[in-house]
This record gives sequence, C-alpha cells and structure tokens, in this order.
Amino acid sequence: MLKNKVKVQERKKSTIILPKKGAVHLMKKWLSILFAAVLILSLFAGCSNSEKSTSSKDKKSDNKTAQKVEGKLTIWTFFGQVKDMAAEFEKKYPDAKVEVKIFPGDQYQTKLLNVLQSGKGVPDIFDLERGYIDKFINSKYVVNLSDMGAEDLVKDYVPYVQALGRDAKGDVRAISDHSSPGGFWYIKENAKKYLGTDNPDEISAMVDSYDKIIELGKKVNKESNGKVHLISHFGDIYNIEAYNTKPWVKDGKLTIDPAWKENYKVQQEIFNNDVDAKLEFFSAGWGNAINDGSVVLTAMPAWASFMVDNKDDKAKDKFGVAATPKGFYMGGTYRSIYEKSENKDLAYKFIEFIAGKEWQQHNLEATGNMPGLLTVYKDNLETFKSPMFGDQNILKPYYETVKDIPGLKPDKYGEEVLSKWRKVAGQGIKDKDDINNVIEKFKKEVKNTFPELNVD
Repeated sequence: MLKNKVKVQERKKSTIILPKKGAVHLMKKWLSILFAAVLILSLFAGCSNSEKSTSSKDKKSDNKTAQKVEGKLTIWTFFGQVKDMAAEFEKKYPDAKVEVKIFPGDQYQTKLLNVLQSGKGVPDIFDLERGYIDKFINSKYVVNLSDMGAEDLVKDYVPYVQALGRDAKGDVRAISDHSSPGGFWYIKENAKKYLGTDNPDEISAMVDSYDKIIELGKKVNKESNGKVHLISHFGDIYNIEAYNTKPWVKDGKLTIDPAWKENYKVQQEIFNNDVDAKLEFFSAGWGNAINDGSVVLTAMPAWASFMVDNKDDKAKDKFGVAATPKGFYMGGTYRSIYEKSENKDLAYKFIEFIAGKEWQQHNLEATGNMPGLLTVYKDNLETFKSPMFGDQNILKPYYETVKDIPGLKPDKYGEEVLSKWRKVAGQGIKDKDDINNVIEKFKKEVKNTFPELNVD
C-alpha cells in the first residue's frame, strides 16, 4: 500500500466547564499548562512519524487517507506476465508508471545478485523463484514487509504460499500472487476409454492412493497392449511428495524422512510394472504425451497450459483435471522490495495490488493461474470455468488439496538436497538398486556439497 508517512491523529474533543465563581486566575494557569502539553505531544507525535515511518501501525493509519498514487517503479523479472501485471496496476493508478525489465531465466539470478552486491542499477522490485528464494529473503537486500503491514496482506493466503515468503525469523520478505498447485490432467475421451469415466470426482477417487495408482496402471497397460500408460513417470511421486515431507536439514544435521523409503518402493513398483511411460517431466516426449493420449493422467502444475496444443481451439472442452493422492505444487514466483529503494511506498502499493483480490481474479480469468488468496478460491469454486476444461469447476480439485500442504519456510539446503535425492534415487530405481545403497550414495553426495552438515 502507498504510505506517505503522514500519521492521522484522531483526538476526542475536550469539553471545559467554567466555574461559576472566581478561580479565574487558576483556570488561566491550567489552560496555559494544557496548551503547552498539547504542543509537546504534537512535537513527539511528529518525531514518531518520521522515525517509525514504515511501521505496521503507521501503514494501517495511512490506509484511511486517500493519497494520490504516483511515481515510477522499476521491476526486474524472468516472467513475461509481469508486463500485464504492470499494465493493470497503471490502469488502477494512472499517475504511476512501471518499467518492467525481463531477463532470460538462466541469466536472471546472476544478474540480480551482481547488481545487489554492487548497489548500482538495482530495481525497486525484483522477482524471486521458488528454487532460490532463500538466498535473497534472508539477506540484507530486501525490505521487511511485515513492518510495512504485509501480515494483513497474507492473512487469508494459502498456508504454504505465505510461508515461502518468510525469512528465518518468520517475517514476510516476499509475496506471490499465485499458488502453482498441481493435479492429474487427462483427455476426457481417453479417460472414458481406459478408466471408464471422465468424471473428475470419480477419477480422483480411483487414484487417491499409490496402491490404487499401481493397480490401475497395470490394468491400463495390459488392456492397451503396452501402448498406453496411466502416468508419465515415476518421478511424479517426487513432485507430489517433495513438500509433503519433513525438511531435509534440521539443526545442522541431514535428516531423511522415513516417507522417502516408502516412496522409493512405490516408484520401483511403478517402474517395474510399466505403470509409467518412462517420460521425464518436461521432456519432449512428455509434452507430446499430453496431447496424443499415450498417457492417461499427466501430473501438471496449473500454470502449464501452454504445453497443450490449442491451435484453432482444438483443446476446447477436451481436458479434465483430477486430484492427486496428496496436494502438490511446482515453482512459484515471489516479489521483494529492494532495501535501499527510494520508492518503497509506491513499491509496497504494487505488492499490495498483486496480493489483492482484484489482480488475482483478473489473473485467474486471463491465464488460469491459481490464486494465492484462499478467498479468491472460495469466490470462484462454483463458477469459474476454463474453455479447455469445459463445464468443470476446475478450482475444486486444487482447492481441496492446497489447504493441507504444510507451510514451510524456505532454507538454503532444501531445494538442492531434494535435487540430489531425485538424481540418486532415480538412478537407483533404473538400476534396481537396494534402498540402503541408494541412501549411502545420497549421503556422500550431500556431504561433498555441504561439508558443514552433520551427515550420519
């Protein structure tokens, strides 16, 4: 929210009853004292405003004033849609201008870190990706948004979305406008043929456990003579479990949630019984399978509709989405304000805008990106439709799962250690390796990369 650092003081009017007789001199003396006291209090109030200009209390007070929103912001991102975000902000606040600079994703993090370290050419707002957000929000470069009133902005957020923007102390340092949940996407005609139904609720019930997925996958593989598979890759289990397990590091020690051992067994069963098509996430074959029906259920993040061939509206009413056994999400783009920005008030107004219902409703309708606000989910549960999914209320399968995903703060180890587990365990499944050997190989990799960790 835009704050002009002018604290509104509301004082109750005092009523002075004059004495009926005498005491005029005494009354004048008390009036003089009262007047002096008011002057002193006013001076202290002014000092308080200048010294605590970014406090949450000040921000809430400023909300009551209708101040003009004006000025110019610079935003750095790797995400093209920020241009639409900026355009909508300018529509709402015509006297504000937003310059968006987009960099290739593989160069972005390095460029951002370089300007932050040099202190030259740093944007007012910069985007951060889920995979490396911890490096920045626990640094000196970002504004403490909690001090500016951000707790109010995220109080109705999906738990894991607001948690990911918090630093090690629990303060909000970055905010996202979306939740990036995933589900099983399917071609309706394909689902009817191999599953006997294209009803999303019925399909969700058919795959609400890994045991059911394995048995159903065997059936699909047999009936199609090995030409069609239920899911794309055993790696879908990594994606589903990634943020439903305990953190990899606690108190400087590597910890392996026992769930990963169980997941390894599940993945072995999927791989060995051809439940999956052996198509890794975002590989060329994986993208083809979404459109040609060689995979019945594809674990997809809600933002990945660009993978669907929709030329000449050929995907209209073609797809459905079902819930996965557990809720999962993939990725997430967050925004932080530069600590030394000269436009913090306007920058915060922009953060407030993307965290609000107006933008998130627009974003949902324009792109299908699922909101960060639970209230926007609720408002659209029974009404929101997407041409690709026909009459299905597609927020429902996501909403039922996102609420239960644990809200964990990011840390410096989580993403990289998870990546190493994917690599070592994935190779172990292909090599039919024993889980204990896999764990030993994994520990060595972690120790080599993070020698400071206690690895049993």
